[in-house]
Amino acid sequence: MWLPLLVLLGLCLVFFVSLKFEPRNELPSPLIDKPLPWLDSTNLLTGELTKQEDLPSEPFLINVWATWCFPCREEHPVLLAMAAEGVEIVGLNYKDENDKAIDWLNSMGDAYRLNLVDPQGSYGIELGVYGVPATYFVDVKDAEKTIRYKHIGPITEQQWENQLRSIYQSLLDEEIRV
Repeated sequence: MWLPLLVLLGLCLVFFVSLKFEPRNELPSPLIDKPLPWLDSTNLLTGELTKQEDLPSEPFLINVWATWCFPCREEHPVLLAMAAEGVEIVGLNYKDENDKAIDWLNSMGDAYRLNLVDPQGSYGIELGVYGVPATYFVDVKDAEKTIRYKHIGPITEQQWENQLRSIYQSLLDEEIRV
């Protein structure tokens, strides 16, 4: 008779303790501090083949997004503000239809310096994407592109101001010193 009550109280205790912990948007990635994997991709807007040499020559972000992704819609105004500040962002349109993606950019604005397509998700697999949005911070030294940080989920204004801006800035500062 007491056993079900004790089990219920134990579950309640676990639940209330877990409420104190904030969800984290960072997970360990085996790609941190490793070269950016690359598969030649197509430019969403021009349809031309894009090579790794077409990526920015200074630190940049790769933002994995899709029109079917509701959190991507929430994140988009933040990305537009970041781009307006000069943050270099490369978009990777993930498992989506090109026409829908182009309509999205035309109606909501284009925060991306370059937009790549990944219709089957093969490049996403190389990056370790398991959900969108996801953003990778890429360092550029001596023309080698290295992933330095991975953010899972939508970037909020608060996250950008309190954490992610300083990560991006440290990549820029390092680039200046080299």
